[in-house]
Amino acid sequence: MSKKLITIVTFLSAIFLFSLDAQACSRRTVAGSDKLIMPERRINESLLDAAVRVEVNYYRCRAGLRPVRSDAGLRKLAKGHSKWMARASKMSHTSTVSGRRTLGDRLKRSGIRWKAAAENIGMVHRFQLETQRFYGETGSCQFTNSSGHKIQPHSYQSLARYIVGLWMSSPGHKHNIMDRRMTKVGTAIALDRKARFCGTYYITQNFAQ
Repeated sequence: MSKKLITIVTFLSAIFLFSLDAQACSRRTVAGSDKLIMPERRINESLLDAAVRVEVNYYRCRAGLRPVRSDAGLRKLAKGHSKWMARASKMSHTSTVSGRRTLGDRLKRSGIRWKAAAENIGMVHRFQLETQRFYGETGSCQFTNSSGHKIQPHSYQSLARYIVGLWMSSPGHKHNIMDRRMTKVGTAIALDRKARFCGTYYITQNFAQ
């Protein structure tokens, strides 16, 4: 067998093995993630973080990357920034909080040890309105689609899949998710109750090595 043919066979074998590995990647269902998020009661931050991490690690797995693990310090950092965005009704990496304006500032104040870090942010309606035409009244928080079916609030799973899907379609956010240096992550949300259509979630995701 010629050297050229051996090289081709090796290359095809690598493609086949990668295909098998990609097929082995799956989105495991986090227990309880199908529950609707009910902010008037209490948002289960641990459940949200777990549901988002499943989505992130699914895409990392398909790219042959190691999974990231949850980090309580990064979750707390993300929660603080999400709360600021919700209060300000503004999506921005830069806050107006003294000493916590940038991600670097926030990391230094947190005491988290890190070599590399990144941040993703997002904004999502409380109800699943993003991908469909809808009708309804904000005052009653009752919305229906064009077929007359009631539109539900996001569940932990639907919110996680939707926001990570948005991030994966954005080059900068995707880069953060697929950064092979990152080993840990924390995600949190806060609700802006003043927003149209019964509220908007502001989401922060912090990565670190």
